[in-house]
Amino acid sequence: MDRAAPSAARRPRDQALPLRPLTLGELLDAAAELVRRRAGVLPAAAAVLALAEQAVLVPGRDTVGVVLSAGLPELSSGYWQLLALGAGFEALIIVWLGLLTGRGVATALTSQVPRKGLRERLRGAEAVAVGGLIAAVPAALGAFLGPLWLLGYPLFGLVGVVVAVERRGAFGALGRAASVAFRGGMRVAAIRVLGYASWLLLRFAFYLGALAGLEFLPVGPELAEWLLVPVFVVANTLAYATLAALDAALLIESRIRLEGLDLWLDRASRRREPTPEMLAVR
Repeated sequence: MDRAAPSAARRPRDQALPLRPLTLGELLDAAAELVRRRAGVLPAAAAVLALAEQAVLVPGRDTVGVVLSAGLPELSSGYWQLLALGAGFEALIIVWLGLLTGRGVATALTSQVPRKGLRERLRGAEAVAVGGLIAAVPAALGAFLGPLWLLGYPLFGLVGVVVAVERRGAFGALGRAASVAFRGGMRVAAIRVLGYASWLLLRFAFYLGALAGLEFLPVGPELAEWLLVPVFVVANTLAYATLAALDAALLIESRIRLEGLDLWLDRASRRREPTPEMLAVR
């Protein structure tokens, strides 16, 4: 007698993000895979936001008299404020990109693209916009005060992916993001900071490489300063897209580790095919 074919609910699941607790290396691999799978829209959105960031920061550097093409500037009061502003922009951009990576991780887990009506999409975009602006405040203030950035950056950083995956409103997502970041020995917060620090070093290497290249070009200081802008945009595009994908992987992994999401999905999938709606917290 022939064996029955497996139901659609039990079809092999996409392994972009394994349903088990992950090591740091596995989380980084999962983030890279999520970026690869969203290789069209995610880097494009990250590039647009990184370019908009430079459109604000370049005039700011001119105002405080900072010339990055001349080498590392001194941390004057004006430049320190500009760095804090940049930290706020970075937190804002990563949260906004979380709306895309959250949808990507939901697709990876259920093999279905989240389907939402126009009203629900607008509500989600509004929640992420508001949540991102609020998340930027502790990141910028923490950077201005120095070591407090270590708490300010991860505080509300998961807002975007929480809205996308769990379909919460802005303020519900803020509370949920803070809870996920600091529970379980602050593991999620620590990994977010570590991921950011890794990309900070990579972007610094981009900057040093660009400075070395400018020495071989017959250009003046003003043109050299403008030539650095696309270098910053490219480096930041890669960083922001990857860090937003890491946030999506961290949210799911934390729920697996501390909430038993993997067990719940396994039981639910025995009755029907998994859907993105099943990832919402009830």
